[in-house]
Amino acid sequence: MWTAIVVTCPNPAWCNALENEVKNILRLGEQDAEIVLVVPDPGRNERGVGSGGASLNALLVLTEHLSARKGFNTIVPELLNTSKILIIHLGPPLLPLPTGLLYVSNASSKSDFPIPSTNLERTIQLASQLVSKSGPGVLVASGDILLDGELVMSDDFILNGDIVLFTLPSDAEYGQKHGVVITSKDDSISSILYQPSVQELETHGVSKDVNLMSGIVWFQPKVSESLLKLHCFSPIDGCTYMGADSGEESIRMSLYYDLLPAACSGVTKQEFVEGRCGKTLVRGRSSTPVMQAARRQVWNELRRYRTWNLSLGGLKHKYLPVWESFDHSEIIEQWTTMKEFHSANSSVFRKRKKFLILDSSITETQVRKGFSLNEGMVMKNINTEYAKKLDTLAEREDVAMMYYPTSTDPVRVVIGLCDNLHIHYTEENATFLGKPWDQAMDVLGLNVAQIWPEDIQPEKRNLFHAKLFGEEASKMSIRDIASCVDIGKVLDFRRSVHELLVCGTVKSSLGFPFECKYMDLFKLAVVEGWAVNLLQALDVSALKIAEYQEGPKRSSKLASFLAMTADLLGCMAEGKGGLRSGPAHNKAFRESFELLESGNVKVGLKELIDARSDWMERPTRMVRAARHYEGVVQLLIRQTVLSAREEIKVDLKNTKEKPAQDKVVVASCPARLDLSGGWTDTPPICYEMGGKVVDLAIQVDDKKPIGCKVQRTTNSAISITLGEGDVLVITSLDDMLDFCNPTAPGALIKCCLIATGIIDMSKANDSFGDQMVKMCGNGLNIELWSDLPQGSGLGTSSILAGAVTAACWTAVGASYTTSDVVHAVLVVEQLLTTGGGWQDQVGGLHPGINLGESRANYQVSVETTHQDCSEQF
Repeated sequence: MWTAIVVTCPNPAWCNALENEVKNILRLGEQDAEIVLVVPDPGRNERGVGSGGASLNALLVLTEHLSARKGFNTIVPELLNTSKILIIHLGPPLLPLPTGLLYVSNASSKSDFPIPSTNLERTIQLASQLVSKSGPGVLVASGDILLDGELVMSDDFILNGDIVLFTLPSDAEYGQKHGVVITSKDDSISSILYQPSVQELETHGVSKDVNLMSGIVWFQPKVSESLLKLHCFSPIDGCTYMGADSGEESIRMSLYYDLLPAACSGVTKQEFVEGRCGKTLVRGRSSTPVMQAARRQVWNELRRYRTWNLSLGGLKHKYLPVWESFDHSEIIEQWTTMKEFHSANSSVFRKRKKFLILDSSITETQVRKGFSLNEGMVMKNINTEYAKKLDTLAEREDVAMMYYPTSTDPVRVVIGLCDNLHIHYTEENATFLGKPWDQAMDVLGLNVAQIWPEDIQPEKRNLFHAKLFGEEASKMSIRDIASCVDIGKVLDFRRSVHELLVCGTVKSSLGFPFECKYMDLFKLAVVEGWAVNLLQALDVSALKIAEYQEGPKRSSKLASFLAMTADLLGCMAEGKGGLRSGPAHNKAFRESFELLESGNVKVGLKELIDARSDWMERPTRMVRAARHYEGVVQLLIRQTVLSAREEIKVDLKNTKEKPAQDKVVVASCPARLDLSGGWTDTPPICYEMGGKVVDLAIQVDDKKPIGCKVQRTTNSAISITLGEGDVLVITSLDDMLDFCNPTAPGALIKCCLIATGIIDMSKANDSFGDQMVKMCGNGLNIELWSDLPQGSGLGTSSILAGAVTAACWTAVGASYTTSDVVHAVLVVEQLLTTGGGWQDQVGGLHPGINLGESRANYQVSVETTHQDCSEQF
């Protein structure tokens, strides 16, 4: 979809880690971009180059990449005419993590996924929705603003206009804290206001509802070319790396207040050049000759265009950066809406009455009120005397406790939720950990000169610049930490918490207890690089099940685990290993299959794991290994369904008188239609979740279309009349050995003879004649028929197996019920290795309308209830 996704950030050291993060987001969301770039701001001051400067620099760097990829030696602006580009500003690191990397609640499309999103991920998802049907252009978005909710847009939504500024409807009170656009009657934007007062809004005819800026703007290609052209002019080139490399002083330009107002119809040139729109002079907009010269160039280039308002439905604006204090920030509110995801030893997110825990790898948190972030990442320097003084100061306070690796030493930051980051320490409301600064300094044993050395300007003596954290000999401020925090290590720690939680839970729970699709977590494991450890965790749990459980419960749970293992192997191949369907009889896996089939489950499972270890080096071999795991799954499902034998109450040792040899036993059956619940009868669904199917027995052309004839004979052989009149004669157990091959002649009847107990394959081969004499008096002639076309979907093969079973039992004088036949057919289909559920025989072996039901139970059992209906029906 995207030609390129470009993320801007304030620190060049973050680029590699952020590029990997964006690529991971795209892989997980199954989205694509030809180019992924992370472009650091070129500014050499702590304020950076602003959102406008960062946008111009990102556009310049990307166009260079596009030009080079096409083989050009110079920048070719025309390439923007065929490119769809997303630029995301990650935002300043005030936490000291940028808000784009903090957790936020998942969008509704991922509501069941246990791990929260980041706003970077949410922004990419939303941007992709907005431009899905639009042509080339540049979409610029902010990582500081979360647009929460579900976007409401029409099917024919297309972006039109030179510049489209996306807005959200909001009440005026909230709008006064943010940016508001004023529109003309034709929906073009006449002006942009920053934190407008009530009087300012009333001046523009706005009183109650406002159009709130969303932080997203769209530029058509011709406008993008004009923006790109600005890098050629001084002093605007100071916003770009070219200016920095040429020795220019960097300048800070806002996208919304130094660029876009030039294309607003109600803004005059003088207002714009002097910086009297948007963030007015009162609010600190620069009116220096340099900035006025820059704005004059912008006016000349952008005034020919118009900016249009487009209101987004279904979304709510949330400003995430912590500017004043945590208790006045919207990020805390956002965290409280997230779903919990934690175990006894680790937490992605845990919510308690008085505190929140995010990304923790330890059992017990130090926080009692407030929140902790990245706890467990930093174990160094938290038990020093100074650290203890901090903890003493923090007692009984609501605190934010954050742990960060930096380019020098790991650091723990502890501040009060009510502490204002930016007011001067001498102001009345200024606090640290909820205490006035003089009291805090007394407890910590520090003075003003130690907290704010000479190189910090007097007006910046606030909590943001206070050197209070880290090594006693070289304390750092939040500002210092923000400039050198190692984002790569933070993201690595986050991934390690995901791994610890998921793998640890799988090992300890002997199941998959997460309320989500396991494939989503498998994809996450592959993308984040801990799939091998998850594979080993599944192995550990499977071996525990094999050791400590038995019977159909063991085979059922093992089938579930090994099916997950097969899917994980498929995920690890990442679509590069071919199709999952195919044979599963490679000699390397033969021993494990034989051991599992014989009931030596634990040893067989170990052999399966050992065999798999030699198939992990290439995607194609991983997929082939997955096929063999699926073969084992079918084996285990078969063993579970064979527990239906316990429901067969036929006693062949106490039979009644057999029919005379000149008597032919005929069993004829109707076909069936399923009216409701089809497929819930199939294993493993029928015994893991339970199944219910309503079936109707039907005649075809006024007759029962399926049937079987059985007659006892004077010899000890079994004669089977096949289709086309061919006759198969069975005289030994060797003739029965291919019963499990569905394509072998007479395989269905052979399985019926075994399932009914007439033939015991565990006996010696020369016992065949003795078995026939004992059970049948001698041999059997068996003939079956079906008047239905192959593949009719009316239950032919299962009903035919039921007819054979009933006729054979009758022929040997056995007493049986229809329930016995229903369960015997389940056994038949497992012996035949075709699998299958029970709805066909329930519908075809009972008259009228019937409800078949199997409960969620490892012991497979089917109950049938006849449903009365009217004569008319």
